[in-house]
Amino acid sequence: MKTDLRTAEVDPRLKLNIDDNEFFQQRILSRPEDIARSVTPSKNSHKLLNAAATIAEEHVHSIVKALHGNDQVNRLIDWVEFVANEATVIMVKVPDYINAFTMFETLNDRGLRIAQSDLLKNYLFDKAGADVSAVHPKWAMMTGALESVGDHDITVDFIRHYWITRHGPTRERELSDKIKHAVNTRQKAVDFATALSRSANDYVALLNPHHEKWNDYGNSTRKHITTINHHLRVWQIRPLMLAVALHFPVEEGKKAFKMLVCWSVRFLVSGGRGGLLDRNYAVAAQEAGSGKIKTAQELYDKMVGILPNDAAFAAAFANAKVSKNYLARYYLRALEMKVKDDSSPELIPNDDEEVVNLEHVLPENPSADWNVNQQTASALFRAIGNMVLLKADINAKIGNAPFDQKKQHYAKSGFALTAEVAKSQKWGMEQIIQRQKRLSMVAVETWPLAG
Repeated sequence: MKTDLRTAEVDPRLKLNIDDNEFFQQRILSRPEDIARSVTPSKNSHKLLNAAATIAEEHVHSIVKALHGNDQVNRLIDWVEFVANEATVIMVKVPDYINAFTMFETLNDRGLRIAQSDLLKNYLFDKAGADVSAVHPKWAMMTGALESVGDHDITVDFIRHYWITRHGPTRERELSDKIKHAVNTRQKAVDFATALSRSANDYVALLNPHHEKWNDYGNSTRKHITTINHHLRVWQIRPLMLAVALHFPVEEGKKAFKMLVCWSVRFLVSGGRGGLLDRNYAVAAQEAGSGKIKTAQELYDKMVGILPNDAAFAAAFANAKVSKNYLARYYLRALEMKVKDDSSPELIPNDDEEVVNLEHVLPENPSADWNVNQQTASALFRAIGNMVLLKADINAKIGNAPFDQKKQHYAKSGFALTAEVAKSQKWGMEQIIQRQKRLSMVAVETWPLAG
């Protein structure tokens, strides 16, 4: 800081943005005895500033810890003189915000995502010009909603996904450039900031099944949101989910979210991932965002050509290996509900792995009692046909026991698909393949194309 000789007012040499400057002056620049220094962080950026101040304080203490009296003072003076007279700050100037993003991408990839959101904000503020007072509260409303999720990387994801609903497929590295070319006037900057602020709560709702957004949709939609985020853990479909949440009437949205669960499973099992899937979801999201697609049936008609049909899905399921336990648990619970004639088998009521465990019938390393060679066991261990659900306490007891011992416990299980395995006289390749084929037929009905 520096002091004005005429007014004696203290003027900070560094001023931060509107969101952070007041906290910076209170927490960082106030004297240690000032009560303002105890201000509580209210934003993630405040928490980072607070953490940095704590680290700096601890470092100063470490510098003088081994010294006493005047030696402490002299050591700190050495540091002050070094910072004031010897340290060099290099400032790199770039012609625009897009070039600034490229610089961050090259020099500081650890902070890339956060840097990009800041650069997008600065670009909008700059483009808004005299209307920046209208843009700033809109941006603050957006970030305030997004911060409730607790994901530090969510801002860029949200902006990109919203942009996709309006402009179609957009990769993250393209986002800044596309915004720069499209949002190129003062009014467009204000309109874009307004649209982001209005849409942020819907995006947050996609990550929170308990959000008030879903009050009109009912529990089934809440469970569909939970399934996509928690049980399936897919994210490529999120731009399409956002378009549905923003533009579909409630009744059509309820139908669409059920379809999105079924489509996600079909793509997971059939191997539909990567850039092509991203693009197809993005194109559908844009058409829903522009109003070209307004109903679940129209969305189905748009996607049916790329969705795995019943025959392809059944064939993929009959040969599927599942390496992620959370997916295997979800598949088996949903199939279980279908064979018990549940009207919504894609929704599972209890997935607490403290209560229900995933059990592999044929162990990965079977004993001689199994009469199955190691190569076969390794190939079939993660086949869906080799998996059952079992109460956790029972699963802990049987371990790698021979099949004759295991099936005694399976027979007592309340899970129909588990009890069914107990009817086999032995367990090996033939039984696993046959069971998985039967399950593939159930899978087609559990996750239907039209939801």
